[in-house]
Amino acid sequence: MGSWAITRAQNLAESGIQTVPPEYVRQVEKALVVQEADDPRFLVPVIDLQRFSLLPRDHLCKDQYDTISAQISRAAENWGFFQITNHGIPDSLIARVQAASRAFFQLPAEEKEAYANEAQNPIGYGSKLGYSADGEVKLEWGDYYYNFMRPLDRRDMSKWPIQLSDFTEAMDEYSTELSKLFEYLLKVLSRDLGLESENSLNESVGGERKELQIRINYYPPCPQPDLVVGVAPHSDPVAITILLHDQIPGLQIRKDGAWIDVQFVPGALVVNIGDQLEILSNGKYSSIEHRSVVHKDRSRMSWAVFCTPPLDAVIAPRRELIDDHDHPPLYQQTSYGEYLNNFFKKGLDGKGHVHGAKQQNPLPS
Repeated sequence: MGSWAITRAQNLAESGIQTVPPEYVRQVEKALVVQEADDPRFLVPVIDLQRFSLLPRDHLCKDQYDTISAQISRAAENWGFFQITNHGIPDSLIARVQAASRAFFQLPAEEKEAYANEAQNPIGYGSKLGYSADGEVKLEWGDYYYNFMRPLDRRDMSKWPIQLSDFTEAMDEYSTELSKLFEYLLKVLSRDLGLESENSLNESVGGERKELQIRINYYPPCPQPDLVVGVAPHSDPVAITILLHDQIPGLQIRKDGAWIDVQFVPGALVVNIGDQLEILSNGKYSSIEHRSVVHKDRSRMSWAVFCTPPLDAVIAPRRELIDDHDHPPLYQQTSYGEYLNNFFKKGLDGKGHVHGAKQQNPLPS
């Protein structure tokens, strides 16, 4: 991985190749074919936030607030993945974020390469290295742009395309709206866990110091889509992810041992629980394995925004959830920085990272 001279998937697709280069080829487990599109067993929960749920509680009907909160809590516990509609983020803002992002990937190759990331540092424009089951280095069929949204002093401006019209303004406005949404979700889940206060989980992931990072994924058409992955199976090492995806299917989750498609819902954002919330909740909430697949004749984009603790934050099961008898801590205490270092060293590995954080003998002898 010393050399970062990788041919971008977008460049390969636009060159008209008919055979996928061997460094992309891997065995890909097939997704479950769902016969009934409306079978609720295979539909990721969709929760209507009714917009007002982001307002102060005294402006809400308590019954409606509690109903929405219960739906979020059940989805976090039973699925680890859910979709939210009527979330209060204007469609016009989402359209601006999408347009600014597409403008980046439409830049000439040499202009995009000015923002190329460096070995061991994902910030900027890049292509993802992965690993096959036998440990062989493999590439993923997709390119990405990655950087910090908040706090601003963490943003690498040398890798930020300031020349693109509306890129900075759209991303800043989007991060402001997402910050409210992340804090709302953390409050709901703190209440569900019975923690000391509604702000407990927010404080655990850094409070005002928590970070938002964006990864914009571009998956070009592939001549042999069954031989590649856009992103290999993994759970997110973060606290929570909010993802926007376009109308092209491709996001899949592993549910009850099978890969299933995440259905496209107009106007929805996808929420998934990350490893840090699994640890903080002592396993009540579970991060979920997911992946991206690609298509032969269509490109696809997605926008993942990660809510993460600062690197020095110490993550462990919340003390209110453990005791010396029936509820031992199931996970080891670690700093987020150490957890993230292990994640990047090993690469995408299903749920291997959070499983590795579990205590070996949680029950007292």
